[in-house]
Amino acid sequence: VKEFQLKLEAILKEFLEQGSIEVYGNLRIVVTSFDRPSRIAFQKGNTIYVSIKARGYPDSVLRYIIAHELAHIAVKRHTWRFWKIVGIIYPEYEKGKEELLRIAKGELMKRQTHHVETF
Repeated sequence: VKEFQLKLEAILKEFLEQGSIEVYGNLRIVVTSFDRPSRIAFQKGNTIYVSIKARGYPDSVLRYIIAHELAHIAVKRHTWRFWKIVGIIYPEYEKGKEELLRIAKGELMKRQTHHVETF
């Protein structure tokens, strides 16, 4: 878990150092598990919570997750302004977003198959 947290913190640090977004105060990343299996990450205050389940995800997905949550500090809803900020933080975000959607779809299929097999 510690290695995963350090990896996420390095991505966050890189995004902040590139100067495309300015955040007041210290940001923290907390690796945790969520009650909802579909939840991968969320931001509250100056803390970004990321699911331990994302540990094996490709770097492009992890970068997308961090950029997405950083953008939520500035804009709460997924408006055009929000996606513009995500793109400024991580210009290749669409690749990470697409990969995350493929992963999520695969995980949903596994859960549905498991659910069907248990009856």
